[in-house]
Amino acid sequence: MITKDDFILITGASGFIGTNLIELFEQKGYRFVNYDKADVIKPNQHKYWYEGNIMDKKQLVEAFAKFKPSIVIHLAARTDTLSDKLEDYIENTEGTENVVNEIMKHDYVKHALFASTQYVYKDKVVPFSLKDDCYAPHTIYGVSKKMDEEYIRKCGMKCKWTIFRPCNVWGPWHMRYPNELWKFIAKGMYVHPSHKPVIRTYAYVKNLVKQLDAIMNASDELADKKTYYLGDMPIDSYVWLNALSQETRKKNIIRIPKFFFYSGAVIGDFLRFFGIKFPLYSMRYRNMIEDFYAPSNVTISLFGAFEQSYEKNVKETIDWLRGEGKEFFEYWK
Repeated sequence: MITKDDFILITGASGFIGTNLIELFEQKGYRFVNYDKADVIKPNQHKYWYEGNIMDKKQLVEAFAKFKPSIVIHLAARTDTLSDKLEDYIENTEGTENVVNEIMKHDYVKHALFASTQYVYKDKVVPFSLKDDCYAPHTIYGVSKKMDEEYIRKCGMKCKWTIFRPCNVWGPWHMRYPNELWKFIAKGMYVHPSHKPVIRTYAYVKNLVKQLDAIMNASDELADKKTYYLGDMPIDSYVWLNALSQETRKKNIIRIPKFFFYSGAVIGDFLRFFGIKFPLYSMRYRNMIEDFYAPSNVTISLFGAFEQSYEKNVKETIDWLRGEGKEFFEYWK
């Protein structure tokens, strides 16, 4: 249980999840600092920012000496899947090792929480791993997070530690979707393949940060050396996408046979071979038609589901995008 004496150091809280986490911590009255190499995206959170890079061991030493955190939440990472070179994700591998090694120096750290990803395991035959340390990483990004988890498990941290795996997070302060998927949906340019359900686990960011807060306040029995998928209950991806279309256009998304998508993906692969960008290609096509869900029900049963209405959560997101968020995106102005 978090007390008034606890101080929380969050790495990488200038990003999407961190911005929403800070909003929640403000409401809770927690004492915390955002240790990040980048300034915040939400202007009124600047007062919580302490500039520092997890790749700089000296800066980490100085930050821990200054704040003496009893709780550390490690969010800082490269989270895209754009590269197939492991060295491009050195902030995830070496950076996480730096944070773990600094935590291990200090008896005042009582709980460390580490962000991983759903991408550490994806298997069509066995969709759920039998053990927390069983891996089938999806993408090089997933490989980098697998390496993080392995280091955390073997390092021998004396403090309580928890690994959490976010599942396809969306919501206010997402800085990529508004210029990509959500814009295409708002323009009526997105169509959906087939009528077969594609089951996914999504995580509305405000639900996710509340789950994380619940884990921070949980007993050692529930939190220590545990791994949880953070997210909402699995659904057909069309439900989420169509809720976005209804909120932005008041129309349903059109569904067309998968053959047309497959043909477009083949054309896209050919064009991309010659360096020509095309919105559809094989990997994106597979992502559209393959199930990829996670055992978020375990997390929900222990820590709560919060708001599971996609209509309400989509409305909250689009209201943010048309209001506070519009200054970041030319289209939404």
